[in-house]
Amino acid sequence: MDEPLVSIVIPTHNRKEKLERLIKSILDSNYPKDKLEIIVVDDASTDGTCEHIKKRFPQVKVIRNDEEKLLAESRNIGVRASSGKYIFIIDDDNVVDKNTIRELVEFMEKHPKVGVAGPIMYFLGDPKRIWCAGVKRNYWTTTTLIGFNTRDNEQFKEPYESEDFPNAFMVRREVFEKVGLFNSKLFPIHYDEADFCQRARKAGYKVMVAPTAKVWHDIPLPKHGKTSLLHLKNPMRAYYVARNRILFHTTWSKTILQRIVSLQVSLLVALYYILVVIRSNINNKYKLVKSMIKGVFDGLKLLRDTYKGAIGG
Repeated sequence: MDEPLVSIVIPTHNRKEKLERLIKSILDSNYPKDKLEIIVVDDASTDGTCEHIKKRFPQVKVIRNDEEKLLAESRNIGVRASSGKYIFIIDDDNVVDKNTIRELVEFMEKHPKVGVAGPIMYFLGDPKRIWCAGVKRNYWTTTTLIGFNTRDNEQFKEPYESEDFPNAFMVRREVFEKVGLFNSKLFPIHYDEADFCQRARKAGYKVMVAPTAKVWHDIPLPKHGKTSLLHLKNPMRAYYVARNRILFHTTWSKTILQRIVSLQVSLLVALYYILVVIRSNINNKYKLVKSMIKGVFDGLKLLRDTYKGAIGG
């Protein structure tokens, strides 16, 4: 086929070694190099990322944010600067299989109703172990299932629908033109891609897993029987985890009852994680707890303001 241009948007912050590894894997892809546009959005890194990548990969377009804008807006900056028919959004702590870009493009070319497509994602530290095989969300319990900790690749042979994708996914440009970019004001980090995929689905597009495409994610292997604190080791992330769980599930609940139930559950989940952090031996636990509590109250305040605006009060 006559391959379309693919823009690859990579937001990054202080992880130049991982970023370099990702770019190398992209350049090793079997997709034509003249049909790849690599755009790195350096979100105010302090480790010399911008200079390093410009020197190491002169063919890569690097955009540097003078101040930290977080994930969603960094993705938006990259999308605005892109030219491709397809935009492959991928975080810097990944490695792509050489066939992945081609597999995703061919899948989307064959399925024009698919607006967002994603690969199967594996643990980099255990390359045959699946981390994410698409996303299923329960809008009553606010739980998210990504299908990790399995080696049963045989169950994923045919394409299937997903709620959304973390970490790595390809978007048809026309979807951005129709539904807009990531909502960086409401979801600057955490749930930004989930909200975007909901809007894409509402506009009539499908969100699907292309299981022949593979990505390896450099993320710690899960510890059996222990609650993951991956996103709760930084006060800013802890804040948005607590706040955005409330906002996302109340925004996308289908009924008033579901909205009420999901709000109550979100508060219970926040309390659970606060207790987990208090009982853990991680550093700055009280700063983390303070951030989560603030996230809960700010989430409730935003809900109140939204409701008051909706009724004109």
